[in-house]
Amino acid sequence: MPKGITYPPPSATVQETEHFIKTILNFDHPNIKPHLLLANDPTVLFVELSNQNTTPAVIINTQTGLSAMDALNKNDLDVVLGSGFVTTLHSLQPVGLLRVNGETHSPPQLHGYTRVLGVNDKGIGVVNINAYQRDLFHSALQVGPGIVEEGRLDISVRELQRPKYFRSFVAICEGRWLGGVSLTPMHLHTLGEQLLDYFADRRWRCKDVVNLAGDREALLAIKLDNGRIAFHGDPETHKVSLVGFKSQTSND
Repeated sequence: MPKGITYPPPSATVQETEHFIKTILNFDHPNIKPHLLLANDPTVLFVELSNQNTTPAVIINTQTGLSAMDALNKNDLDVVLGSGFVTTLHSLQPVGLLRVNGETHSPPQLHGYTRVLGVNDKGIGVVNINAYQRDLFHSALQVGPGIVEEGRLDISVRELQRPKYFRSFVAICEGRWLGGVSLTPMHLHTLGEQLLDYFADRRWRCKDVVNLAGDREALLAIKLDNGRIAFHGDPETHKVSLVGFKSQTSND
């Protein structure tokens, strides 16, 4: 791995994983706050970004074969999160809508992923695919399933019968945005329940949580100090769904 990167290798020991988590939780940034959600076995790591001090999310066009590491560096971003292949193995074709800076690269698909994560001048938001209109967002990505909608769990208990996967997600809350990954494979139903409990304990009003399309690989990468990058997942492989955040004070 390149110099300056902190990560838990796939065969990480408990001590290595704990060191990785401690490194991220000790990360001191005025506008980016890491959180660790512990509930029995599954562990969820996510970052809190202030609406007031962070620019809107950046939807990244990955069809040219852009990796998460490329996206982090070329766009001067502080946080990148996303997920892996959603069609056939090694395909870079998104399933559904991909719109970047006013240009639609892939049209919406009305059957399949049920949410659209979009960016406009007011920030980021989520709408149902049936409510999507092109002029709502200058950049948008079809995602899903929706984990939380209107503040309530939106995943059927039947999902617990499916396999567990690593997850990446974005949450839209009053005064903050959240983006994160599960550090262990888990069900979306479990992830949603744990996040809602976490939000309730802190009295956060979080209207929507969406799963970034793709179940095989989840990634969260954060720029630390001294050129270091902390990440979970593989930042060098191509991803279909990538979202980035840049703090307004990152270049101060």
